[in-house]
Amino acid sequence: MRTLSVGWALLPIVLLMNPVVSMADNGNQVSIPEGTYRSISPAELSEMLASKDFFLVNVHVPYAAEIPGTDALISYLDTEARIGDYPRDRELTIVIYCMTNRMSGIAVRQLLKAGFKNLCVLDGGMTAWKAAGFKLVSRSEATLTAPFPSASDTPAAELPSPCGCDSR
Repeated sequence: MRTLSVGWALLPIVLLMNPVVSMADNGNQVSIPEGTYRSISPAELSEMLASKDFFLVNVHVPYAAEIPGTDALISYLDTEARIGDYPRDRELTIVIYCMTNRMSGIAVRQLLKAGFKNLCVLDGGMTAWKAAGFKLVSRSEATLTAPFPSASDTPAAELPSPCGCDSR
């Protein structure tokens, strides 16, 4: 029994020492060291798109597809360098997505550091969007509301590896 009570006593310390991600009481708020953003489901994004009043960004590289209504294709690798391609209003809602969430996680950290306040990340990215029965389109089919250049125009062989290794 003594071991069990020591384990429970250490639990608060372990939780405080782990700053990676913690869910707030309201469910979809995610707190990370850089700030807080909202995680949204494919169904929530679909509802938001019905009365679009936000900036939707695909940060995935290499380019694979996109969600209809995407405003910009800005590689997660270029987030900091292309802050000027994001809305100037740091209070405007921005929804970020990639294929699964890894690249979105990197981009959202950079945007929080840059002072953006109302950030959302599509939970599960395009993979979850498609699994929920929603359509993805290719760039040739997509109607972009703003003509932003994209790092996806760069051949994959010229992009740095997401894992930091260059063993391609």
